[in-house]
Amino acid sequence: MITEKIAFVFPGQGAQRVGMAKDLYDEYPVVRHTFEQVSDISHKDIAKICFDGPQTELNRPDATSLGTFAHSVSIARIIEHHFNDIPLYNIGYAIVGHSMGQYSALQCAGSLSMTDAVNLLSARSTYMSMVDKNGGGMACIVGLDKRAIEQTLIAASGHGFAAISNHNARDQFVISGQNEALDVIVAKAHARGARIAKKLNVSVPAHCALMQNAEYLLRRRLENIDVKSPKTNWFSNQTANVMSNPQDVKDALADQMTHGVRWLEIMEKFPEYNITCAYELGPGRVLTGLINRANVGCHASSTDYLKNVRAMLTELENKFSR
Repeated sequence: MITEKIAFVFPGQGAQRVGMAKDLYDEYPVVRHTFEQVSDISHKDIAKICFDGPQTELNRPDATSLGTFAHSVSIARIIEHHFNDIPLYNIGYAIVGHSMGQYSALQCAGSLSMTDAVNLLSARSTYMSMVDKNGGGMACIVGLDKRAIEQTLIAASGHGFAAISNHNARDQFVISGQNEALDVIVAKAHARGARIAKKLNVSVPAHCALMQNAEYLLRRRLENIDVKSPKTNWFSNQTANVMSNPQDVKDALADQMTHGVRWLEIMEKFPEYNITCAYELGPGRVLTGLINRANVGCHASSTDYLKNVRAMLTELENKFSR
């Protein structure tokens, strides 16, 4: 077995692109099977949307969530098949997801069945889209510390609601809230010298108090879901702590709808758990970049394309053989 403590990390929405996972789909039968499973459960042709687009269709919350999930889980299945069906949770010391990536992580940690994970993601997207989007959205701020961000939030308090919804790095934040408040925050952040301060092309103010109705609906949905204890270390986005109790996991998934993603705090726990290597399973390399820049003693690699997956498998083989 592998003695090095490895984390498998699963991205959320935002890295999707037309053509994602097509090279893996053409190469591996297990990938084709995974996409077929997700399509059958969701009653949507996820492979066609991912491979052919158009981008506007792929950017729909349900398509993005299910496409990213299928891409991520199919890479996990490649790893398991390559190592004679050893479950990913017996290879990875930790399995961690960012935002909707938590569902990919929980499925691969043996906590959620494939059917429940897909159905929950579909329901989650529906509940989020039902929120009153009048004047709501998100903004990205890079180059300011948390104190400066909090001061911009105070300056915008008379213009509507806004809150930190993602703390991804020491100087990288996503803010969710009402548009007038976001406009003020972006302007104040520019004035304070932020490298990036811009509103994102999304119409849902995710991970903040404006999602209270979506949280309620998801919590009710989770009451009837069989969530098992994760079979390896699974970090909650909402608390940044490892969770094992199934009811705690359910509560964390519901709470996440109205609470920010504490990704920086999760990465800062890696030294405590002696995690020194991470592989990002799914589209893009956002989490890879965040981990490598966080200076937490962990080297991360992405697996977006076939060549990267092959490189990862070779690295894992070498780790097994030591």
